[in-house]
Amino acid sequence: MAQPAPTLIASTVADLRRHAPFDAMDPGLLAKAAAKFRLRYYAAGTVILEPSHGQVTQLFIVQRGLVEGWGNSPDAGGKDVVALTLSEGECFPVGAILGRRPTNLCFRAARDTFCHELDGALFEDLMDRSREFRHYATARLSNLVEQSRRGVQNMYAGRMAGPGAMAQPLKSLLGRETVTAPAEMPVRAVLQQMHDLRIGSVVIVDDSNRPIGIFTERDVLDRVALQGIDLALPIERVMTRDPQFLPSTAALFEAAQLMARRRFRHVLVVEDGRLAGVVSERDLFALQRLSPGEIGKAIHSADSAPALAHAAAEVRKLAGGMLAQGVAAEQLTQFVSTLNDAVVERAIALATASLGGVAARWCWLGLGSEGRMEQTLATDQDNAIIFAPHSAESSVDDIRAALLKLAGEVNAILDQCGFPLCKGDIMARNPRWCLAEPEWRGLFTDWMRSSTPDALLNAAIFFDFRPLAGEFTLADGLRTWLNDHAQRQAGFLRQMAVNALQARPPLGLLRDFVPDDSEFPGTIDLKRYGARPFIDAARIFALAHGVSATNTAERLRVAGPRMRLSAEEIVSAIDGFHFIQMLRLRSSDPEAGDPATGNPIPLPPNRVDPERLSALDRRILKEALRQARKLQSRLELDYQA
Repeated sequence: MAQPAPTLIASTVADLRRHAPFDAMDPGLLAKAAAKFRLRYYAAGTVILEPSHGQVTQLFIVQRGLVEGWGNSPDAGGKDVVALTLSEGECFPVGAILGRRPTNLCFRAARDTFCHELDGALFEDLMDRSREFRHYATARLSNLVEQSRRGVQNMYAGRMAGPGAMAQPLKSLLGRETVTAPAEMPVRAVLQQMHDLRIGSVVIVDDSNRPIGIFTERDVLDRVALQGIDLALPIERVMTRDPQFLPSTAALFEAAQLMARRRFRHVLVVEDGRLAGVVSERDLFALQRLSPGEIGKAIHSADSAPALAHAAAEVRKLAGGMLAQGVAAEQLTQFVSTLNDAVVERAIALATASLGGVAARWCWLGLGSEGRMEQTLATDQDNAIIFAPHSAESSVDDIRAALLKLAGEVNAILDQCGFPLCKGDIMARNPRWCLAEPEWRGLFTDWMRSSTPDALLNAAIFFDFRPLAGEFTLADGLRTWLNDHAQRQAGFLRQMAVNALQARPPLGLLRDFVPDDSEFPGTIDLKRYGARPFIDAARIFALAHGVSATNTAERLRVAGPRMRLSAEEIVSAIDGFHFIQMLRLRSSDPEAGDPATGNPIPLPPNRVDPERLSALDRRILKEALRQARKLQSRLELDYQA
């Protein structure tokens, strides 16, 4: 076969380098491969590839035009419908050529189209010689999301010290030698060591250098000075046992989250179980200008609503910084939820100190996104209370009255802290949502039996409950009961599936996206039409299989195999969901601005204009929405919805 002219090869390379994974490939290797590409024209309506063609032996890359993938849909009475659309830079059918099988879809040119074509031998050669190409082919969505994450880091690099700092591994901060001591060393000797070296902690290790304890300045005060112990005693008598530690490969934000949750100042770092070093709050503070541990302590020590509101504002600043550094959406939303949980706990403590306690067992429940640990930077309140009298003689109405008074104060404090009151009044201060354990069971039973629109809406919010404060056993008992009961409600689950399918991913037939009708033309509601399909599907899967997890990704990880979803399908669905969550986080960050111009985006949180996204992010968003559509197709199959 004659070689293409050098100018044609250069033009092909330039065209390919506008798209992943070719933008990351070795230029020389790409140029050699491009010389073997074939460019073919397909008139509108032409079938490019279909199942009857047999085992796929070549890969197609859309150079210009639009390709539709048609497939059989039970929802359309067995008729063929458009399952996906492919535009410039997109490849097909990757899964079929990897699996050495026929394609499942019929690919047609939706309009006049040009495609680059790679034969099977060239595809295998690129798989062997290019790590970037192999990663893309085997984990396409994960690869694209990683590229987008790096782009976010570069975009906002100036907002924090060092782009991507909080996504770096803990070992990146390990420099100085860690001071250790054996368990039998006298307390006096350890104190002298701390004084001479001017350090605030010493790690206690065994003969194999495995950490068994830590001795800090706080231990000096609490266990030595105040107790007046004999300084000749071994340090193991006063050390903090079983210290928390993380592997050296863990990211810095994981240490930050642990410090915030447990109010630690130090986190031990290990490699193969042996001490590798210590990361302190000061180390992280130097990177971020905001300390997670300090914020956690500020929350815990806040003695008034204004003080707590100030600490809550710092949480949002810190989260914005972590967003700028490219921390993944799952970790970031869990980090935000962890600190927000601490704000709720402190608000309850302040209200209890002001109004007095309640003579009953009770638990504060987070609902909706808070219950799923998926809060973004802009979120309102969704909460409730479950309680149980101490004895049969206790008055449920009296307990409820006391708890409602307490809840009203807590809801007001949280409002001051930047969590607006729920417009639908789904809050613990509402008598409808402050119920004894039997009342919750009765209410849940009524919702599952009636399956009215209001019942389905309430179930979607309340069935994601998570205990935040009080006696967690009450919430755990309700969850166990719900898991057992919901599995047997086939009609209810089907109605939930029907309801879930009302929010269709906004994918078009002749264009990538179909903006919804709103006062913001050309935009998409990422919460309703992007995240919700994943959340609804995962909830139904979890209820159908007795999965206790409330987090969407965790529900998919646990329930997915029980649904006989492949590992690849589960990973792709989770990647798609997290990318949409990241776009939501970026849309709710007031400092983010328009990636193209740097100007503030005049859109409300959760709304995005696809035309303002980079070409890479538009491509990932389209793929993410396809994953949502696949989950909905599974609901249609399983429940004939």
